[in-house]
Amino acid sequence: MRFPFTTKFSRREDASVSVEAVLILPILIWAVTATLVMWDAFKTLNVTQKATYTIADMISRETENISDNYLTSVFEIYGFLAASAGENALRVSVVTLVEDEDTNVQTLELLCSRGLGGILDYTNVSQIENRIPTMVPGDQMIVVETEHEWSPAFAVGLASYRFREVALARPRFAPQVIIESCI
Repeated sequence: MRFPFTTKFSRREDASVSVEAVLILPILIWAVTATLVMWDAFKTLNVTQKATYTIADMISRETENISDNYLTSVFEIYGFLAASAGENALRVSVVTLVEDEDTNVQTLELLCSRGLGGILDYTNVSQIENRIPTMVPGDQMIVVETEHEWSPAFAVGLASYRFREVALARPRFAPQVIIESCI
């Protein structure tokens, strides 16, 4: 059964643009806003990664002992590089591989761990062991971990997130990195 008004209504073309605009405009605005929020999330991830690698590289180039003031300055530099309004945290750890001459057993040792911005120091190497690549006995590895709090500017389906990055580096110009507060 056909109704005469539905046939007449479906064939009319006047005012269809305004009806389509009313239906599509909210979806279009949401899509543009969601795109901007996603772009901001990926930009924050990218900047956080680059800042973490920069800090690891900076520490790996040190030839002098590293003081707590130096680490505090590094933390402030990370905040500047990450260009963040959220909370940041930084942990610098130094690990070495030791080989027992009698048994030839190789073990990782945590030489030092310092956390800033609310992140705790590591107390033993088992907490970080799975992140350390294969090393040569006597070699050191600098592990820089950062955390960066991010929250979306608009509610489009993404929740706040804490970006966690890890960068590993070997000492470049000195045989070892020494953090004074660990001596």
